[in-house]
Amino acid sequence: MVKALYRFFRSLRLAVVLSLLIAAVSILATVIPQRREAAFYAHTLSPFLAGIVLAAGLDDVFRSVVFLAPVGLFAASLAVCTADRLLSRARRRARRRHGPDLIHAGLLLLIAGAMASALARQEATGYLAPGEAAALPRGYALELLSFRDERYEDGRPRAWVSTVRLSRRGQVLVPSFALEVNRPLRTHGLRVYQLAYAEQARAVLVDPGGVRHPISSGEGFRWEGSLLVLEALEGMEAPHTERAVFEQWEDRRRTAVLRVAPGERIGPFVVEELAAHTVSGLRAVRDPGSGPVLLALIVMSAGLGLTFVQKSKDRQGDPQQ
Repeated sequence: MVKALYRFFRSLRLAVVLSLLIAAVSILATVIPQRREAAFYAHTLSPFLAGIVLAAGLDDVFRSVVFLAPVGLFAASLAVCTADRLLSRARRRARRRHGPDLIHAGLLLLIAGAMASALARQEATGYLAPGEAAALPRGYALELLSFRDERYEDGRPRAWVSTVRLSRRGQVLVPSFALEVNRPLRTHGLRVYQLAYAEQARAVLVDPGGVRHPISSGEGFRWEGSLLVLEALEGMEAPHTERAVFEQWEDRRRTAVLRVAPGERIGPFVVEELAAHTVSGLRAVRDPGSGPVLLALIVMSAGLGLTFVQKSKDRQGDPQQ
């Protein structure tokens, strides 16, 4: 049994089949939109295809069994082949050539890092105005202190700089850091990136009890079986013409578009205030696989360099080559 498994994982045919399968599944990730809500697939695909995509996890290919299983088998096959190569050369007392061994080890590290990223990568994206904060994975919090829009003399954009503060469970870790597109914050296993900036619609709704509920574009509330979502603002250029535009959704279908002025009612709420704010788009990423991947590239580069040196020495030592 053990010998049969050994021959199975050492098989070149297995490695080729797994490589083709991994490539095919990876192509699916470029064809099928990833990490969307189930309603998206129900609307864009037939019920049969939507059921397959969701059941097989193809809405998040690189975390699905369809992808992770062949990658795991390929890693096992590569490990067996590496061990077989080392043992075979040791038995024959052959000349040591560590270049290919380093390449194989680097590939194993690369697979390990990729699987760690697929299974444990955490990501959060948000649009914040100065003074606002967003909760991040593992108890971290990111607060936007300020931002500035730098431009050239002719008006062309030069830089968008967001100054942020990073804390964890009330303890300030980074008091102030100026984020730029090409200058992310890297600390405590987190990377925070500057994505973009945008104008965001905001409304303050007041419930029957007098409690104020601020919402931003893309957010909403449920009322009598419907979902009411704030989409945009209209008429903000002139006084007394501003309107909040809400979309009403029922059973995944948009059934109405409602325009509401301050003082008017929307569902159980009264619109108290409308405003458009410039917000900064930020993304925080925690990726435990980035370290192994970087180490894998270093090890593989060393293996390739060592292999080149060894081959050069072989050619110099054998005039017939």
